[in-house]
Amino acid sequence: MNTHSSAFWRLAALLALPLLLVACFSTPDADEMRELRHDAAQARLAALDARTPYEGRGIFLSGPLSLADALEKALAFNLSLQQEVLGRETAAAQIQSAYQNVLPSLVASGGYTRLDDDLAATDENGVSRRGRYVDQSSAAVTVSQPLFSGRIGAAIRAAHLTREWTEAKIRSAEEQVRYDLQAAYFNAILSQHLLEVKTISLQTAERQLSEANLRRRQGMASNYDVLRATVEVSNFKAEALQARNNLDKAFTALFRLIGASPDSEVTLVTPLPLVREAIDFDTALAIALSSRADLATAEYAVRLQREALANARATYYPTVSAFFTETYASPDPHDASSDDWGDEWRAGLTASWTLFDGLATRGATRKAAAELAQLELALQDAEESVVSEVRQRVLALKTAEEFADSQSQNLETAREALRLVEVGLREGQNTQVEVLDARNALTTASANYYQSIFDHVLTRLALRKTMGCLADAPLPDQPLFPSAAPDAPAPSDPSTPSP
Repeated sequence: MNTHSSAFWRLAALLALPLLLVACFSTPDADEMRELRHDAAQARLAALDARTPYEGRGIFLSGPLSLADALEKALAFNLSLQQEVLGRETAAAQIQSAYQNVLPSLVASGGYTRLDDDLAATDENGVSRRGRYVDQSSAAVTVSQPLFSGRIGAAIRAAHLTREWTEAKIRSAEEQVRYDLQAAYFNAILSQHLLEVKTISLQTAERQLSEANLRRRQGMASNYDVLRATVEVSNFKAEALQARNNLDKAFTALFRLIGASPDSEVTLVTPLPLVREAIDFDTALAIALSSRADLATAEYAVRLQREALANARATYYPTVSAFFTETYASPDPHDASSDDWGDEWRAGLTASWTLFDGLATRGATRKAAAELAQLELALQDAEESVVSEVRQRVLALKTAEEFADSQSQNLETAREALRLVEVGLREGQNTQVEVLDARNALTTASANYYQSIFDHVLTRLALRKTMGCLADAPLPDQPLFPSAAPDAPAPSDPSTPSP
């Protein structure tokens, strides 16, 4: 290996050493990663204990919390939605990048080269003239302006379509957050009601057990009555524990959607609304087909692919640009024998036209056209799915309304049955077992009533989401359409007083 080659490799190794050191010392190994995650865990636990936001998120909530307040906070702090919102910045950056196809570019360049020796030549008169100097320096500025290209219009249109596509995606994500948040909010209210029902039933069962023991001592009840009352107490304890666990899970899910601390302590103040909607299939479908964010997203995807097809075909057309370059250099560009700085300029047009590229353009065009056909079919399929979904939601809402009405009537019947059997027990016409059975029936009817109201709310919420009407406000306590029937009066509290 010669001296110049050895010097080159030594220089290359010296330059590469810092890069190797950076690569080695900037990558955490498994132990370091566990330590990093441990520190993050400690910081998060400290934030939870102090009930303070963690890295700008995880707000602590306390006091009354309405559905509107919960939605407002979820739209501000939900991490999934924040990820979609950041897409606006990406779309804006893509629009800026697209204008490179129409705006001029300005490039500054410079260089310095050290040569091994001067070169000189003697002319016909015996005068020695230098033809090369050991120091070669230059600085240049080049302005280029695209004049024609098949990609100019397609790139700009695609960038603006991407922005609109991003906005449609954000609206779709916002509707999903609104749906999930409202479903979680009303599920927490349902869990509260079910816990109340189970708690009151447990208290009543414990009281009836005490009365059964007293009646047995008086010779008015059998051992079976006491055993049956004991089993009822045990059953209701298990159901109350399960209801409390369901309530904890419901609030945890609600706080997760809001982006709040799981230790938040709130009181939900928006009740379960039973609102009757009178909406026909044609009206709901017309609104859905014109308002659904996912359909808008699919429509924008088709239009974006059309621009991608136009961009693929752009290779078939020539590209023309104008340029101007101003260069300052030493030696003088006009006189190589002068070691002084001099300048020169160049201007002109450049044109290129790919005549054959090995069928690459043809293949790219066919691929883009096939993907366009797929997206057009996907849009049609999405529209057909909306038709089916709207029909199901409209029918499901009517069914949920009828079920809520039947459970309301069933609740009143169960309350009356319990009242009659309690009177019969005092008059000696009914037994303690019959009272327990009536109490169980009322507990079941109460739970079914609240469940039916929740199912109706959820079905109504799903219909609004299917129609693309969730991005404006929370689920209203009034009908969505003025033609809806008036609200039915809500039955009284299903929790009955103890006998």
